[in-house]
Amino acid sequence: MRKRIQKGRCTKLMLDKCKSVCCLYDKVQIAAAKMLNADPFVYLFECNVPLDGATVNDVNLPSELYTSDFLIYYDDGHKAVREAVYRAYLSRPSVAKCLDISRCYWAQHGIEDWGLIIEKEDTKHENK
Repeated sequence: MRKRIQKGRCTKLMLDKCKSVCCLYDKVQIAAAKMLNADPFVYLFECNVPLDGATVNDVNLPSELYTSDFLIYYDDGHKAVREAVYRAYLSRPSVAKCLDISRCYWAQHGIEDWGLIIEKEDTKHENK
């Protein structure tokens, strides 16, 4: 989940399984979009899906401010939501709060298949 208006760099990609041009804001989101596009069980996905102004856990969430990273439609008919996040950001209270709001929001909208896409750990180890 991220703010809808991003001030940073945006990478735009046209992917076969995405409804429109994907505006991606970091390496994790780019890798996740490519992974979803290659997944044979994914029928279609949307990027940066705006959350409407519904109240989640007594928190008013303005629709123009926040989006979820991916809404995924699978071949078997079920939907899922995935949020792309850097591992280092998971310990930040603000990120944890946003992720919890996203999870609760989508649960209220009937989507229980909610999860995170986290960047791969660096497997390089230095010998000392």
